[in-house]
Amino acid sequence: MSGVAKSNLSRASGEAKAEIEPKRETKRIRRSADEARRLILDAAEERLAAQGPEGIRLQDIARDVGISHPAILHHFESREGLVRALIARTSTQLRDKMLTALQSKHNGEDVVEANELISNVFETLSDRGTARLLSWMLLTGRSPENTTSGALVTEIADELHQRRKEDAVKHDKSAPDREDTLFMAILTANAAFGDAIIGRELAKDAGLDQAGVARFRAWFAKLLHDHAGEVKKI
Repeated sequence: MSGVAKSNLSRASGEAKAEIEPKRETKRIRRSADEARRLILDAAEERLAAQGPEGIRLQDIARDVGISHPAILHHFESREGLVRALIARTSTQLRDKMLTALQSKHNGEDVVEANELISNVFETLSDRGTARLLSWMLLTGRSPENTTSGALVTEIADELHQRRKEDAVKHDKSAPDREDTLFMAILTANAAFGDAIIGRELAKDAGLDQAGVARFRAWFAKLLHDHAGEVKKI
């Protein structure tokens, strides 16, 4: 048999085999709507932390997750919808962490762990890029009205103030002023926003490395802790 004939026979045999054996389709990963939203938000958060607000590009996030661009639009309607959902989620996570820390008990006593509180605030608002994203929305005329961020400071201040009042009663001291506690919460938020926007540059210019930044945050936590305890005897 000639080489050409053998080649034709081999090709015909292959085609016949292909007709007998159905093509294998790539299995699609079926996810629930909640799981898909979580994965999309996780990918968006990673890009936000690494690249800032400009890093939240739907096509890039779709590629990270392994879905189509329209799939993101299906869950969030638009890029801005995704941004608002991301802010809402991180705000809720921060709220839960803060309230847990404020309501926790150590050695049988209610104690506000200042270092843990400040660490949670800076990690969520600054390190994860949430403050930069909020600032970008405000500066470009996009109000984050549909998120939980607006009430977050007030809610945390209320819980913190309750702990301060209980502590004052235990130590026979006068109750602290509610506005003073609110100012502490606002100062913390302002510090975290400032750290997110220009903090790294300031630290670098001042000769502080990452360990130095951590020491600053610990110093700030102690500053607030000491102030919180400055209530007068009855």
